Amino acid sequence: LNLHLIVFIWGFTAILGALITIDAENLVWFRMLLAGVFLGAFIVYKKQSFVISATSFAKLIFVGLLIALHWIFFFRAIHVSNVSITLSIFSLGAFFASLLEPLFYGRKILWYEVFFGLIIIAGLALIMQVEVKYLHGMYYALASIILGVLFTLMNGKLISDHEPSVITFYE
Repeated sequence: LNLHLIVFIWGFTAILGALITIDAENLVWFRMLLAGVFLGAFIVYKKQSFVISATSFAKLIFVGLLIALHWIFFFRAIHVSNVSITLSIFSLGAFFASLLEPLFYGRKILWYEVFFGLIIIAGLALIMQVEVKYLHGMYYALASIILGVLFTLMNGKLISDHEPSVITFYE
């Protein structure tokens, strides 16, 4: 059920991104502004502290930059190609996570994750041969998913230091 909800949210976000005529950068900045205001109000309501160290601030801003670039490339990919092409490239997320997660968390690479990722790459290669006119969108989507995976992995390391709402506020 949770997976279906996540797929629905990703798909719906992509459809909204295709329908909204604002360019990707302004759309992301507007979303970040709204999120910052509402998260700030939530933190005040919960009486949590906004205070973090300078080192934590730098890390959170860097990770926030990654997620901002992820969303910019995501919406740009939709605008220069289409929703289905963008989301099909996003299927590579698990493959990149299977390669990068061992670097971040010191676990072994699982052969079956890489194997299934290679199958996904083969399927996407077929799409890329047919849909050459959407190649720029595919590159934007690829950059977006790599940034999204990096964000997720780095965020996983930050969660032990601060409240999730404070992390998200600064990001």
